[in-house]
Amino acid sequence: MSGTSIDNSQFRRILTRNVALPLAMSVVTAIVFVGIIAYLINVLNWVEHSERVIGSAQEVSKLSAEMETGMRGYLIADDEAFLSPYMLAKQRMRDGLDDLGDMVKDNAVQTDRVRRIQSAQTQWEQFASEMIALRRADGDVVGPVRASRGKNLTDDIRRTFELFLDAERRLLQERNEQARRVTTWSVASFLVLSLLVGIGLALFGRRQLVSLSSSYQETLDQEAEHNTQLRHQDWLRSGQTELAAISTGIHSLEPLADAVLRQLTGYLDGVVASMYSYGEDGVLRRIGAYGFAYDAADDAQVLMPGDSLASRAAVENRIVVLKDLPPGYIKVASSLGESAPRELLIAPVHNHGKIKGVIEIGFLHPVAERDREFMDLVAPAVGASIAAVLYRLRLQHALEETQTLNEELQVQQEELRTANEELEEQSRALEESQTALENQQSELRATNDQLAEQALNLDMKNAALTGAQDQLRQRALELERASRYKSEFLANMSHELRTPLNSSLILAKLLADNTTGNLNDEQVRFAQTIYGAGNDLLHLINDILDISKVEAGKLELVPEDLPLRRVVEGMARTFEPLARQKSLDFSVSIDPNVPATIVTDRQRLEQILKNLLSNAVKFTDSGAVRMTVSVTPEGWVQFGVRDSGIGIAPEQQDKIFDAFHQADGTTSRRFGGTGLGLSISRDLTNLLGGSLGVSSTPGEGSQFTLSLPRSGAVSASPPPAPSMPVAMPMAATAAPAAAPAHTEPAASFPDDRDLPAAGTRTVLVIEDEPEFARILFDLAHELDYRCLVGLSAGEGLALAASQKPDAVLLDIRLPDGSGLSVLQQLKDNPSTRHIPVHIVSSVENGGEALHLGAIGYALKPASREDLEEVFRKLQEKSSQKIKRVLLVEDDERQRESVVRLIADADVEINAVGTAGEALALLHQQIFDCMIIDLKLPDMQGRELLERMSHEELCSFPPVIVYTGRNLTRDEEAELLKYSRSIIIKGARSPERLLDEVTLFLHKVESELSSERQTMLKAVRGRDRVFEGRTILLVDDDVRNVFALTSALESRGAKVEVGRNGFEAIAKLDEVASIDLVLMDVMMPGMDGLEAMRRIRADGRFDRLPMIAITAKAMKDDQEQCLAAGANDYLAKPIDLGRLYSLLRVWMPTLERI
Repeated sequence: MSGTSIDNSQFRRILTRNVALPLAMSVVTAIVFVGIIAYLINVLNWVEHSERVIGSAQEVSKLSAEMETGMRGYLIADDEAFLSPYMLAKQRMRDGLDDLGDMVKDNAVQTDRVRRIQSAQTQWEQFASEMIALRRADGDVVGPVRASRGKNLTDDIRRTFELFLDAERRLLQERNEQARRVTTWSVASFLVLSLLVGIGLALFGRRQLVSLSSSYQETLDQEAEHNTQLRHQDWLRSGQTELAAISTGIHSLEPLADAVLRQLTGYLDGVVASMYSYGEDGVLRRIGAYGFAYDAADDAQVLMPGDSLASRAAVENRIVVLKDLPPGYIKVASSLGESAPRELLIAPVHNHGKIKGVIEIGFLHPVAERDREFMDLVAPAVGASIAAVLYRLRLQHALEETQTLNEELQVQQEELRTANEELEEQSRALEESQTALENQQSELRATNDQLAEQALNLDMKNAALTGAQDQLRQRALELERASRYKSEFLANMSHELRTPLNSSLILAKLLADNTTGNLNDEQVRFAQTIYGAGNDLLHLINDILDISKVEAGKLELVPEDLPLRRVVEGMARTFEPLARQKSLDFSVSIDPNVPATIVTDRQRLEQILKNLLSNAVKFTDSGAVRMTVSVTPEGWVQFGVRDSGIGIAPEQQDKIFDAFHQADGTTSRRFGGTGLGLSISRDLTNLLGGSLGVSSTPGEGSQFTLSLPRSGAVSASPPPAPSMPVAMPMAATAAPAAAPAHTEPAASFPDDRDLPAAGTRTVLVIEDEPEFARILFDLAHELDYRCLVGLSAGEGLALAASQKPDAVLLDIRLPDGSGLSVLQQLKDNPSTRHIPVHIVSSVENGGEALHLGAIGYALKPASREDLEEVFRKLQEKSSQKIKRVLLVEDDERQRESVVRLIADADVEINAVGTAGEALALLHQQIFDCMIIDLKLPDMQGRELLERMSHEELCSFPPVIVYTGRNLTRDEEAELLKYSRSIIIKGARSPERLLDEVTLFLHKVESELSSERQTMLKAVRGRDRVFEGRTILLVDDDVRNVFALTSALESRGAKVEVGRNGFEAIAKLDEVASIDLVLMDVMMPGMDGLEAMRRIRADGRFDRLPMIAITAKAMKDDQEQCLAAGANDYLAKPIDLGRLYSLLRVWMPTLERI
C-alpha cells in the first residue's frame, strides 16, 4: 500500500510539473513579445522623426534656392516682381531653420550643421540686401557678382545641407537595420529557446513516466513469479496427497504397486512403469508393471545387485534420468500398437534411510525438473507404504504359524484322549502338556498385543521423522536458493561495475598520455595512479566473478597436456623482477623425478601459483622466496611455495582460505588486500581434484603446498598437504638475470620454441583451435619448418616480436581480439612488417586482409592440398629475390621521381604511361605491387581498375592510388572497392608512398638506407587516419559516450552520438558522411544486435564498417555480433590501443597531405 501511495504522489508531481512548466513558458512568451512590440514602436518613432527631419531640411533647402532665384531675377531684369519669392521665403527660411535646429537638438553634429547653415544664410541675406539696394540705386552689380561672394556662400549652404541630409539618411537606414536585426534575432532566439525547453520538458516527462511504468511492471512480474511458485508447490502437494490416499488400506505388495504406478503415470504423464521391492535375500523383484508390451512383460522379473541401472540407482540412492533410449530398450503396448518411450526416470524409494525398492517410469516426452522433484518428494511415502505392507505380511505369517501350532496341539489332544483309558499316567502328562501349551498360547497373544503396540509406535515415529525430513528439505532448498541469489547478485553487480569502470579507465588513460601537454608531471602521476587503481578494481571484479562461478558450478575447466617446466619458467620470469625490487632471493627447483607434463587446466593452475607467489613476495620483507616441484609417493605432482616472511598464527591457518578473510583483519593492518586470493585458490584446487595446505610459524615464514593428480582425474582422497618445517636456510643465491626486452609467454602448446633457430626456416601459427594448430604444426614439420604456435592474439604478437619468424599463418577469429588487428600491429611494427602473413580462417574477410598487407587468404575447412599451397606461397615470398612493381603514370617527370624514390637493388620497376601498356604487362607477368595515377591519356584510372577486375590476368596485385586531384566521397567509395591505399600528391606524399610500397614488397626496414628509414619514421609519426573522419558512436551510457568521444576527438575524428538502435538508424539517414559505426550491444529500446541487422538490411550500408562493443569476449557473444553484421568486436573495458588499432584496420586509408 505504501508503494502505491508513493507512486500516486510521484504521478501527481509529474503531472503538476508537466502542466505548470508549459504555463510558465507561456507567460514568459507573452512578456517577451510585449517587450519586442514596445521596442519596435520606439524604433518606428525614431524612424518617423528622421523622415520629418529630412523633409524639413529639403523644404528649407528649397526656400534657400527660391531666395537665390528671386534675387538673381531682380538683379537681371530690375523688376520688383522677382523679389516676391525672395521676400516670402526669407521669413519662412528663418522659421524653418529654427524648427530644424529643435528637431536635431539631441544630435550635436547635426545641430552644429544647422548653426553653420544659419550663419551662412545670414551672411547671404546681408549680401543679397546689399545687391538689391545697389540695383535699386542703379549701381554696378556685375562687379560684386563676379567676385563670387554670393556664389561661395550659396555653395557652402548647399554643401552643408547635403551633409546634413546624408547624415539623417544614414541614421534612418541604421535605425531600420537595427530594428530588423533585433527583431529577427529576438524571434529566432526565442523560438530556439522555446524548442529546446519544449524538448527538455518532453524528455524529462517521458523519463519520469517510464520510470514509474517500470516500477509497476516490476511489481507485476514479482507477483506473477510468486503465483508460479505457489502453483508449483500446490501441484507437488496435490500429487503427494493423492498418492497417500490411494496407498492407504492396501495390505499386499502387488495391489500397492499397481495403485502407485497408475497414480504416478497418470499424474506425471508417463506411459510405462514398473516397481521393484527388495526381498529378504537382498534381490530386487518386480512387484508391479504398467503399460508393458506383451513380449516384454515377463522380462527382468528379478534384478541382481549391480547388473542394472535400477540396482545402481538403489545402491547410490539417487534419481537417474536416461535420455535418447536406444531402439528396442523397452516398449509401450496398447490395443492399437506398440511404441518406444524417449526418456526413462529411475527413482529409489526409502524409509528411514533404508532403500525399500525402485520405481521406473518411461515417458514419451523429456523428463521435467518438477517430475524429478515430485519423485524425490513422494519416495519416502512410497517406501513407508512398502515397509508397512511387508511388516503386515510378516505379522500375518507369524499368526498363521501360531494357528498351525494350535491345530497340531488339538490333534495331539485327540490322540491322547483316545489313549487315556489305556495310559492314565500318560493322560496326566498330556494334561500338564496341555496346560503348558495353553500358557504358551496366552504368552503368544500377549506378544501379539505388544507387537501391535510397537507397530503403532513405529507409525507415529515414522510420521514424526517424515515431518522432520520435510523441514530439513525445505531448509536445504532455502539455503540453496540463498546461495544462488548471492552468486547471481555478485555476478550482476560485478558486470554492472564494468560500465562506469570502462569510462574511468579510458579517461584516466587519456589524461595519463597527456597528448596535449597541458598537465604537469604531478597531474600525470595522479592520472596514472587512477588508471592503476581502476585496473586493480577490475582484477577484484574478476576475482568476485570467479567465486560466483565456482559457487554456481558454472566454471568450466579446459584440461590439456601441460609442460611443467614451461609453467615454472613462466612463473620465474614474472616474479623474479618483483623479488629483485624488494631485494629478495628468488629460486626455483624441479625434482628430476617430476614428469614432463601434467594433464590439467593451464589458466587455473597458473592463477593458483600466481596467488601463492604474489602473497609470498608481498609478506616477505627480507630473506628469500623459493618454489619447488616434486612428486608424492602416491604419484601426484606437488608444488611448494616457501617464504621467510611474517608467518601465520596457528589459529588463523584454517581461516585464511575463507572468502574475504585475512590473517590480520583489523583496520590498522599493515598489508592490504581483499582476502579473495586464497579462497579462490582453494576452490580452484578442489575443481582440479587436488589439495592445498599450509604450514607456518609466526615470524619465521610459511609453506603453501599444492598437490595435483598427474592425469587430471579427481581422486576420492587426495594426498594430504604435508606440514613441512618452515625454518629456511638463508643460503645466498645468484641474482637473477635481467628480463629480456620481449617477455615470451609460457607455452600453451608444445611447439619448437626451445629448439635452436639457426639454419632453419621458422613459421609462426596464430590459431585458437588446438586441433587445427596441431595439423599445421605437423605439416610444417613435414616441410622442414621450425614451428611456433600461439593460441591467442597476445601470445602470437609476443612470439612474433621475440622470435622474428620467417612467415606467419594467422586466424581472423581469436579469443582475445581480431586477427585483423594482429595483422595491423605486425605491419605497424618496423621489426615485423616485412614478415609475410597468410590468413587461414573461416571468416570471409580476404579483401580487408590483403589490403592490410597479407599475401594470401585461405578459407576453412582447408584440404591438405590447400595448406601445402599456402606453405608454397610463403616459401616463394620469403625466397623471392626480385620484387616487381608496376608504375602507371602519364607524366614523365612524375614517373622518373617515383622510380628514383622506390628504386632498389632487389626491386624491378616497370614504368608505363598508358593504361593499355599496363594491361598488356599484367597479362604477361605477376607484380607484387601496382602504383596508378587516375588521370591517364587513354582511359581513367578507375576504368583501368574495373577492367583489371573483369579480365583474366596473371594476378591482381595490391594497388596504390597516387593521384594529384582531390576526390569526392562517391569517387573515394568507388576506388575503395579496389584499393585501401589512396594518396593525394602533395609536399609529404613521397614518404607515404614509400611506406605503402615497402609494406606490399615485404622489405626489411632495417636494410633500407638511413635516409629512407628517416622518411618512414617521419610519416608514421603522423596518425592521419582519424583526421576528417566521422564516427557514429551508439551507447546509452553517458559516461562511456563522454570517454570515447574525448578519446576519438583528441585524434581528430568527428563523433556523432546515438543513444539506442533507433537513433543510430536515424543518424545514418541524417548524416551521409559517416565512415564507421561503434555499436554497443546492450541498449534499451533496440539493442545493438538488432540495430546492426537492420543497418545491414539497407543496401546503402553494405560496406559500412561496424565494430560491436560487447560486455565480454566470450565465444557465443562474438558469434552473435558477427552474425548480426559486425565487421569486428571489442570487449569491455575498452583498451584504447586495441580500439585505435581496430579503427585503423576498418577505416579506409586516404592520405591527404
